Amino acid sequence: MDAVLGFIRSGGVMMYPLIVCSIALLAIIVERAIMLRRAVIDGDILLDDVRAAYKDADPQEAPAGPAIAACERYKKPLARMFARGLRNAHRSADAIEMAMEQEAANELPALEAYLPALKTIVNIAPLLGLLGTIAGMISSFRAASQAGLSNPTQVLGGISEALISTATGITLAVIGFICYNYFTNLTRKMIADMEYYGAELVNYLTNRID
Repeated sequence: MDAVLGFIRSGGVMMYPLIVCSIALLAIIVERAIMLRRAVIDGDILLDDVRAAYKDADPQEAPAGPAIAACERYKKPLARMFARGLRNAHRSADAIEMAMEQEAANELPALEAYLPALKTIVNIAPLLGLLGTIAGMISSFRAASQAGLSNPTQVLGGISEALISTATGITLAVIGFICYNYFTNLTRKMIADMEYYGAELVNYLTNRID
């Protein structure tokens, strides 16, 4: 613990906002990893379950009822979109598509939550490190102007402060950039799956394809 505190102090004043960024970065990464993991679902399996439940339903009753119940068991964004479409299965293809598009729009903010904040941290962390570099170099030049080169310890101390803050900022940016790209690509894939399997469900419900 003392080593960590010493490292933070040696990095200069800009280490404190970088620490705040690192805490926020870690919290966002953990939250997104848990949330998106819970949201992922195999669309083929869900679609097969819905088809089987819809096909075996009693046509004299609400045929979409068992299929809706099958969707509600999953508690996933794609399943909720399917359930919204199935509740409108008695209507036209355009109405079913509109209902599912509305549900997909409702799910989208949760899928993309905190990604702008993650991108902001990626952008500002190197700038904070650079600002720490500038502050450290100013300290080095001030020490050199006052004591001359006869006391290199003060000069090297300022340079060390500059390097620590820069390294910290770049490290946060690299980690955040990798996680941002991963979460963004995963979200895009989930949205693409919602579009694809939503169209498949509409085709099945309207008998456009078998």
